[in-house]
Amino acid sequence: MTGAGMCLLFFALFSGASLGMILPLFDDVLSRESNLEEYDDLALVMKRNVVPAFSSLGSAIISLSPNQTASACGEVIEALRESFRTSKPEQVLIAIIMGLVLMVLLKNILGFLQVFFLSRAEQGVVRDIREKLYSHLLELDMGFYSTARSGDIMARFTSDVGNMNWAMTEMLMSIPREFMLLLVYLGLALLASWQLALFTLLVFPPAMLFILIISRRLRRKTHFAQERLADFSAILQETIFGIRVVKAFSMEKFEASKFARILDIHRKTETSLQRERALASPVTEIMGAIASGFLMFYGGKEILAGESLTTGRFLVFLAAALSMMKPIKSISRANSRIQTGLASAERVFSLLDRSPSIIQPLNPVPFTSFQHSIEFRNVCFSYEPGIQVLTNLSFSVRKGEIVALVGPSGGGKSTIADLIPRFYDPDSGDVLIDGIDVRNINTEALRSCMGVVTQETVLFNDSIRNNIAYGEVSIPLLKVKKAASVANALDFIEEFPEGFDTVIAERGTRLSGGQKQRLAIARAVLKDPDILIFDEATSALDTHSERLVQKAIDALIEGRTALVIAHRLSTIRKASRVLYIEDGMIAEEGTHSELIEMNGKYRRLYDMQFSHE
Repeated sequence: MTGAGMCLLFFALFSGASLGMILPLFDDVLSRESNLEEYDDLALVMKRNVVPAFSSLGSAIISLSPNQTASACGEVIEALRESFRTSKPEQVLIAIIMGLVLMVLLKNILGFLQVFFLSRAEQGVVRDIREKLYSHLLELDMGFYSTARSGDIMARFTSDVGNMNWAMTEMLMSIPREFMLLLVYLGLALLASWQLALFTLLVFPPAMLFILIISRRLRRKTHFAQERLADFSAILQETIFGIRVVKAFSMEKFEASKFARILDIHRKTETSLQRERALASPVTEIMGAIASGFLMFYGGKEILAGESLTTGRFLVFLAAALSMMKPIKSISRANSRIQTGLASAERVFSLLDRSPSIIQPLNPVPFTSFQHSIEFRNVCFSYEPGIQVLTNLSFSVRKGEIVALVGPSGGGKSTIADLIPRFYDPDSGDVLIDGIDVRNINTEALRSCMGVVTQETVLFNDSIRNNIAYGEVSIPLLKVKKAASVANALDFIEEFPEGFDTVIAERGTRLSGGQKQRLAIARAVLKDPDILIFDEATSALDTHSERLVQKAIDALIEGRTALVIAHRLSTIRKASRVLYIEDGMIAEEGTHSELIEMNGKYRRLYDMQFSHE
């Protein structure tokens, strides 16, 4: 940023200096007759006049005195003009042309260097924002993901951060450069004719007021447009993930019409935005053109009347005044892009500012492994205020026990399973591991001793080996194969030509439901957890796949502590206890045989679901 700032400063100075060469060209060279006998050699005159002036300027810069530096700059300019007036015109003309070419060359080199330095800073900021946003997303609790739309999150990562990048380019590059040029050109105009320059400044207040009004409207409309773009992304993602259902119900036209409505809203908003963006530049240019007309009229009268305004001064002023229009237009145009970026930044930072409800304890209780028991003590929980899911729930699971949770859908079984690894915190009551409240244990340490297998298997677009050894690239292949064997997955893996190196595509689409579930179990086997949680792990499988998966589950839970939301009689029979969960409470509790003899709710569920086994 420092390097870019220095390049920007000298870029503006050389731009103004190249424009200022008009003054000596007209007033000191072209306005006098060429008579070589009356004039000295340019090199000797500059050595006598200009070199001492530059020496004074150098001393002023070193002393860091703004007043001395400004005075020394004036002395250098006057020394140059005096040298030009007393030197041979042909030599001065050649010197001015060479100086002009040199300044244009340096100006463009400095312009490139500004981009060279700023691009690194700009892209570094974009990278840091995306990295921080991704890390923050990983820290957010499950409550956020239960309500957030994945398409909206994707839009914030892509289009919103892209708009911020665009705005940063304008704020870090275009605005400072154009503003510096504006100041340099204004300074030139004041040097040429302060009366005309003051008249020019009258154009600025209405132009700035207009830009301010446009800015507010643009930011409001851009925010709305970004929300509609998030809708567009969300529908597109839902369609891709649910394409099988769309085709099965022949809903292609329905989805297309829904998508078209969103696109139409987005089109109207973007059309309005583009029109307002396009309005800013011509309005400021028209204002400038009107002001320029008055300036030409007034300056022309002054020159014709033979007053103090010379042709060279007027041309410098006119060139500076007209050159000021480009920075004003660029600032106006950049402002619309900045407003778009600010609207996107509000969306990005609103996500970054969202605090996770699952907060790590400041002084966590040391926890290395599960030793004794899991206990729910008067636990109440609700996803939404006023809608209770669990009510004063109390039970315990001793180490080595297999506890089966059964009951109607919506009774709270999955919620119980989610509270143990602290995906959520209870509204009241306590969830204890070895007598320690899970809120006082570091979540990473807590979850490291647990293996979770859910109904919806999550696999990544990677090899089978990397999906089983998730995040542990150094695990030997032999251990991965052993885990696959325990999970009853080795046979189908070895049928693939590439075996464990087979890439299973996004969400494991190359595998059947049973195969995906067995890979998830193999992942849990490899982790070798103290506590296992199975949340309806076989409910979505066909009979053959269910039996294979159930064998894998039986092999995995042998000798471990397990909480199983059960859908098979074999699992329930192996369970130390069965809890019948209904309306967020334990309606019945006991072994399978005890509950059958009670002839209550569990018996009726058994007659409906398990009697065929």
